[in-house]
Amino acid sequence: MTVDVIALCRVRPDIEASVTALVAASPRLRVVPVSHGAVIQLADDDGRPLVSIEGPVLVQVPGEAQRLLGPEVTMIDSPLWWVEARATSAREGAEDIARRFAHQLVRLLGGVVWPIQDEGSEKPGSAGSPAGVSAVTP
Repeated sequence: MTVDVIALCRVRPDIEASVTALVAASPRLRVVPVSHGAVIQLADDDGRPLVSIEGPVLVQVPGEAQRLLGPEVTMIDSPLWWVEARATSAREGAEDIARRFAHQLVRLLGGVVWPIQDEGSEKPGSAGSPAGVSAVTP
């Protein structure tokens, strides 16, 4: 199974922001392009993928992010850039890598990260930890 972490960015991610976010996610992992570059995987030294990151998708329809992710993302309006990072649930630490990538991208470009991860909770959606937005930047 996979765990999705989504960066909803105010600005289209460029190469510089994407590389900075990849390094912030984990500087020791290998970057492997897949599907002619439409997906980038972060893999360990043995080539096993931990996180797959899809290319940015422009969301122009007002309310579309809220329709797909829930009312927690109302603080960012379309147009926005949807960047999805999928972490394998089979490898410890993979979700944290995806989350670091998304948070760094949002720090650089503005936007929000979905889902929320409350302080003190291990996983989003655990008891007392509602899914929602985990970062908002101007």
